[in-house]
Amino acid sequence: MTEELAISLGTSNTSIFMPGNGIVLCEPSVIAYDGKPERRRVKAVGKSAAAMEGRASDRINVIRPVEDGVIANADACRDMLTAFLLKVVCPGLFGPKIRAVVGIPVGLSLEERRVYDDVFAKAGCTYVTMVENAMLSAIGAGLPVHTHKSSLIVDIGGGMTEIAVISLASIVSGCAINVGGDMMDKALRDFIMGKYDFGVGTETIKRIKSRIGSLYSNDKTGLLVSGTDIAARAPANFRVRATDVMEALMPYYLRIADAVDSILQVLPPETAADISTDGVHVTGGASKILGLDKLMFGRLNLPVIVHNDAEYATVLGGGKLLENAVLLGEITGKRA
Repeated sequence: MTEELAISLGTSNTSIFMPGNGIVLCEPSVIAYDGKPERRRVKAVGKSAAAMEGRASDRINVIRPVEDGVIANADACRDMLTAFLLKVVCPGLFGPKIRAVVGIPVGLSLEERRVYDDVFAKAGCTYVTMVENAMLSAIGAGLPVHTHKSSLIVDIGGGMTEIAVISLASIVSGCAINVGGDMMDKALRDFIMGKYDFGVGTETIKRIKSRIGSLYSNDKTGLLVSGTDIAARAPANFRVRATDVMEALMPYYLRIADAVDSILQVLPPETAADISTDGVHVTGGASKILGLDKLMFGRLNLPVIVHNDAEYATVLGGGKLLENAVLLGEITGKRA
């Protein structure tokens, strides 16, 4: 028996899609170990491990094994994936074999691909097909990647932003830049601390972004949050404004828009014509901020579409590929 899965291994979250069941897992890409390195054991993974950040004793080591979009700690990543897979299937000697479509960043080196192969094999995946995240996101967003018509996808993930022009089931032009949701979280946390002398935790920052995140300079909304008054060295409440989010994060979104513009500047006329009609398609968890479409339109003078379920586009695209052997064969260069 073979179990088919699509897996999106992100800096912020790992998602797993199972045909017939949809997305069966979406949890933070975090693992916590208990004990000394030579005798450590897995204490928690996913949401439980993320909840330990900043709260655990010195005996607990909380690790994020994916950094800037790529696997940075192979052993921890293997252990985390093994635990995640055990939540949805039972791999092993008497369990099903796992055939997985796995999202990887654009431009991985051969050595980095070997790391992915090794990690997924040791985690219990028998057959692994690696497809660039940008391609999967485009498929998840419903773009016609198999036709001659060119599409431009911008996937703003937790560790990086991947930009790609796609046509005839391949990436014609693309790049990855070191801008993502995790970097923005740190920038917002540092901004609040620097401007107001007020410290907030990682989960609070994410709540601020999801509740009042905006790129509009006239947005008057705010959110009361709990944290630490640095000067008084005491717990306190503080009202964060949407314009604080805009000031902190605007430079990062402008960098993304400028990177897209640099791709557009070198496109052949036929490709540019397709994109001028169809626009720029944006996915990824960090794309959900209010006003991003208006900001990018003002910078690029092109229609900008931020897709529904943008944070799940990659894993949904992998799920669609599992059900379309012909398209999968076209993308990977193998006959279905």
